[in-house]
Amino acid sequence: MEKIKNKKIIIKVSDLSKSFNNNIVLKNINFKLLEGESLAIIGASGSGKSVLLKNIIGILQPDKGSIVINDTEMVNLSRNLKEKLLLDLGITFQHGALFDSLKNWENIIFKTANKEKINNKQGKQLAFSIIKQLGLQPEILDLYPSEISGGMQKRVAIARAICGNPKILLFDEPTSGLDPVTGSLIDQLIKTAVRTVGGSAITITHDMASVCRIADKVILIDKQTISWTGTPKEMFYSANKKIQEFIKPINSEIFFKC
Repeated sequence: MEKIKNKKIIIKVSDLSKSFNNNIVLKNINFKLLEGESLAIIGASGSGKSVLLKNIIGILQPDKGSIVINDTEMVNLSRNLKEKLLLDLGITFQHGALFDSLKNWENIIFKTANKEKINNKQGKQLAFSIIKQLGLQPEILDLYPSEISGGMQKRVAIARAICGNPKILLFDEPTSGLDPVTGSLIDQLIKTAVRTVGGSAITITHDMASVCRIADKVILIDKQTISWTGTPKEMFYSANKKIQEFIKPINSEIFFKC
């Protein structure tokens, strides 16, 4: 496995480009996610952040380029091998993407149950142990996603992502639509997942307070490509105009957390 300064490269994206009907969305994207690293990807709405994530996990196929996860090339990988590899990833989509026909506890353990032999009692216990960390009450476990609020659905989706302690976490706007207290709680869970189990995370977000709390490195996507890379602290000293637009609303209290 390729390394940088004795750290394994967990995800490597090289020269990735993607377009839809001749409309270029991403052009020559290059970055690496290292073992134990938390990477935040920022950019304006419609800049291609979510498209990038969908390319990484194989929902979309890039027009050109390479995506390597744990030494496995994802581009043109067979569906069966891709699905097997994705079982080792924790993924949260922007709108939750829960299974409406499954109860919340079944949603939470869905991926883990596909990897391990667990009965209903064990599954419920596992789901309960996770939702406690997210400030959810046990009563929601036997409900369906349609029976809980959008904010609760978001937290159930995050519970599903972290279930089983995956070493690679991919989050698409994990704190959007959540109150500041819950958002801070989610950020703490992401930090814990990365730092205590040696995991790595990519978080797509507009929440700059969240970036300051969780990120080791930040990537800005602008005009179809990566226009800036640095640490959260370096954002505040950058001359990049787009970066300045993002950090302008940030108050001094958040600055000192970076």
